[in-house]
Amino acid sequence: MKRVSLPVVSAQDYRGAVEGELWELRPAAVAGSFSARSQPVNGSPEAIAKLAESMLQTPVDFPTVVEAIVPGDHVALAVDPNVPRVSDVLQGVLSTLVKANAGKVSVVLWHEADESLTARLQEELEAVQAGQETLKPMKVEVVRHEPHRRESLRYIVADENAEAVYLAKDLVDADFTLPILSARARDAINNIDPTGIFPLFADAATQHRYQTGVTTEPSEAAWLLGVQVMMLVSADAAGELGRLIAGTPDALRHELTNLYASGETADQESWDSEESASTSAAISETVPTAEMVVAALDGDEASQTWANLARAAIAAGRHVTLGGTIVIWSQVKTSPSPVWLRELGQPPIGIESNAEAAELDDADSQPNGSDDLDQDTAFKNWDAETPLARQWNQLIADGHVLLHCQLDDDMVESLGMGVIHSIEELRTLGARLSGAGVLRAAHYHTESIVAFSMTDEEVEP
Repeated sequence: MKRVSLPVVSAQDYRGAVEGELWELRPAAVAGSFSARSQPVNGSPEAIAKLAESMLQTPVDFPTVVEAIVPGDHVALAVDPNVPRVSDVLQGVLSTLVKANAGKVSVVLWHEADESLTARLQEELEAVQAGQETLKPMKVEVVRHEPHRRESLRYIVADENAEAVYLAKDLVDADFTLPILSARARDAINNIDPTGIFPLFADAATQHRYQTGVTTEPSEAAWLLGVQVMMLVSADAAGELGRLIAGTPDALRHELTNLYASGETADQESWDSEESASTSAAISETVPTAEMVVAALDGDEASQTWANLARAAIAAGRHVTLGGTIVIWSQVKTSPSPVWLRELGQPPIGIESNAEAAELDDADSQPNGSDDLDQDTAFKNWDAETPLARQWNQLIADGHVLLHCQLDDDMVESLGMGVIHSIEELRTLGARLSGAGVLRAAHYHTESIVAFSMTDEEVEP
């Protein structure tokens, strides 16, 4: 797949584009005592698949995964679609499951994964199976979690308010569940479920209760699924796979918590030693700020989504000074869905009235219509990306946000943002400022899921 990245790839290069002090932050990298064996030997698909296979054979605080699976077991992979090189990682996981003689494998993606990614992963994994005789007997199916569809869910537990909690049926029905997540340090700080199961694979009503603060994580949800081991993948500055580890949720949560401070500090390696010695004192050791923050959506085509645009903007908002400018540099080319258009203050294109927009929202949230839902347990018309869109909209209302993407200027400007087309325009903008910061692979610098209950103090640095 074609890789995309910010044209200027390091803070050292940026010093020619903007004047004044400059800092650069990269995603938190999995390290710890197992750092020596958590990196691929190179960037080839074979090396990444081999690393994934190796880590599942020797996970942290857990015996080899092969010994935990009974021949013929149904295995579910609960997958964050933002995992770098997710297809190559899954190939390595499948190779391990073949050794365990697994019968069926369900790859379940977060709801934010689009249909094209789901179809592409299915095609790629089928091609891998066709090319490897050992993989052929195993049935592999890639599905996208549908939180509004009752028939795609199973009851698992009641929360503290006695409200029913449903999870994706493939996860509940499976004999063995393996979460595969991107490493985000703020997930640990905000005490988000380390397995990524709750609420991301819950029903829409449960997600709504969680994101509005009505309910918290039912701690037994992942336990009832039998989640004993998981995989955590951290991105490098280019949005590529940096490190990969497997282990128990508790072991990896401890690792991720320890990464928070180092993940939010300036990258001194991008500067030469003389400049670092003279300027580091002017930069906060924990949360550096600047008049302009460039948030780059480094990574492959699957990273170029509206959810990740919002995550990048929210991350930049924690570092930009009052009245400063946020520049989001991406290659997004997909038009926003009705959810994003609604939350960013615009009705869907071609829709003339609020009533028509509301009808389209309902249709978008319930793709096959309300008749396809169990009317006794129909779920609230709610999209998990709504909090992301609303926080992004607040940033647009409070400050100056510029977007580089592949969409028409009129579309971007109708959503309240300015447009920046080239690095030359960035230089011109930077020449008027006294300092700037860069967030590389910015969508990994914030939470996987944003809750409405977050206060202003929690959002601010």
